Amino acid sequence: MNLRPFAQRRLICLLALLISVALTSALVRKPIRRAVLLRSLLMSGSPSETAFRDLADGARDPFAVLRKFWDTQKVPHRALVAVYLRENAVARPELCQGAEPLLLAAALDVDASVRELALATLSQLKNPAVPRLAVALLGDSDPDLRLLGLQYLRRQDPATVLPFVVNLLDDPDLRVATSADAALRNWTKQDFGVRVRQANFNLGGGTNSSVEPAHLKTIREGQRHWKEWWQSHEQDYPAINLPARVEPTPPRRLPMTDFALKDLAGKTVRFSDFKGKVVLLNFWTTWCPGCQVEIPSLIELQKKNATRLVVLGISLDGQTEVDEHGHALGTHAEGEPGESDAIHEPDLAEIRANLNRFVKEKAISYPVLLDPRNEVGRRFNGGELPTNVLIDARGYVRRRFIGGREVAVFEAMIRELAAESALR
Repeated sequence: MNLRPFAQRRLICLLALLISVALTSALVRKPIRRAVLLRSLLMSGSPSETAFRDLADGARDPFAVLRKFWDTQKVPHRALVAVYLRENAVARPELCQGAEPLLLAAALDVDASVRELALATLSQLKNPAVPRLAVALLGDSDPDLRLLGLQYLRRQDPATVLPFVVNLLDDPDLRVATSADAALRNWTKQDFGVRVRQANFNLGGGTNSSVEPAHLKTIREGQRHWKEWWQSHEQDYPAINLPARVEPTPPRRLPMTDFALKDLAGKTVRFSDFKGKVVLLNFWTTWCPGCQVEIPSLIELQKKNATRLVVLGISLDGQTEVDEHGHALGTHAEGEPGESDAIHEPDLAEIRANLNRFVKEKAISYPVLLDPRNEVGRRFNGGELPTNVLIDARGYVRRRFIGGREVAVFEAMIRELAAESALR
């Protein structure tokens, strides 16, 4: 009996099976890798931007990926989603149109940067909700967000939104009041000599107290003239299809997880130690000029609100700096960024000694904690300095924003949280 044909057929079948298994494995391996990568990024405290982009770009349903990232309720993840949608508003408008519910939620996020990106994307898409969202921002306790709302109202039909802008002439922040003047001047061609630059002031000096007296006088006279003008023209500008009055729209809340860091004496301090109080996390470094500018305001804020607020200055001194391409530049225990190109583990003793000197020199009275490896900071994109995160007494993140604010603004935010708690 000749077995050669049988053996050949058997060999062919075996080869076909092996090829089939290899092809199946190749087809299955990629989705498995993507699923593993997605799970890893979702669990990460600070996911890789490159990996996120590759995952979203290569997904059959990019919106599903974006939704999963958004639903983590983590600050860095939501920031990645907001940036991705903003960058694709022109190239892939269909994706962004489909993400409208997510964008509308982002416009009310705790992160001021995310809100700004969402508004920019919605505006690019000519979404009809933009005027309503912009008007809602006018009632925010943060003047920077009121300025953001005004920025988008200036692009609308003045016949519809001018009444809301008129109300901003009495804003306690003169930057907002003079910006409202600029919008009205552009729309009506009335000029009462007020200019935005006249409202320039230093953080911590008070909105009015650090404005030059001559400029303040011009601003006040301009406000008076505008009110007289408005009395004669109010009937010409009915607010159409918008709320009759501006209602504050507090940002949503995100859960806060506990953390533990060492203070300058080497004692472990936990976030949960301050349960029942409003907590302000201030991420800063000794070599950040903007961080130094806001320190006097934080000192005053803590002193005036000691019974209801805890300011935690979380120093990121010692973290590895990166350039615009993400390349490491080294670590900095003290001095100006960029002085050392050697990448090394931070010297905690040197960092602590430097911080102790700095705290004593600046008379910082609130607790200062060390986060040299950015372990807590990266949860809030703390590499952007200074970063402030406001957490309510129930332990929810309520605001995140870049840059300092005046004491009165912080106190307005705290009162807002207290009022919400009273209604619960």
